Amino acid sequence: MIDENAVRRIEDLHKLMEAGVITAEDFEKAKQDLLFRPKQRSFTPLSPSTTKPDPDNEAAWAILPLQRYADFEGRSCRQEFWAYFMMQFLIVMVSFALMGLSFIDSPFFSAIWMTLLVLAVAATIVPNIAVQVRRFHDQDKSGWFVLLNLIPYLGWIIVLIFMMLEGTKGDNRFGPDPLEDQA
Repeated sequence: MIDENAVRRIEDLHKLMEAGVITAEDFEKAKQDLLFRPKQRSFTPLSPSTTKPDPDNEAAWAILPLQRYADFEGRSCRQEFWAYFMMQFLIVMVSFALMGLSFIDSPFFSAIWMTLLVLAVAATIVPNIAVQVRRFHDQDKSGWFVLLNLIPYLGWIIVLIFMMLEGTKGDNRFGPDPLEDQA
């Protein structure tokens, strides 16, 4: 099976070689790399050691906690937490709006939206807790601080305030500074 993308890339490399932008040796090396490298999956989850997304790519930051689904180790910067938080907030608000609009027409569709929303919330409980634990780690605090959420009425506000605080500069006992990768 011919990889059309690899063929196009090789053609582009050949044009660059003819234009004198790259050497024949660089062309051959890149061609061999394209032809014989193992097939890559379209979705590769980030491990904690993988570099962080581009600081301007909010969508990548928003899905990073989902890629690090049950990773309670290491640290997460504020950008990771807040991009993820805002994505969830928008999804919930849109879901409630659609649920309200569908209830006018049919309670059945409203029930479907509610079921989907409950399933989505259940599916994101683990990454929600994990990203909060990593934010506490970024501040050199124990991940057990996430239990502050259990304080009635005020717990979530206290945790939200902690999520706004800046992390410690440089390495701490939970790992390297998550912002140092972006230099």
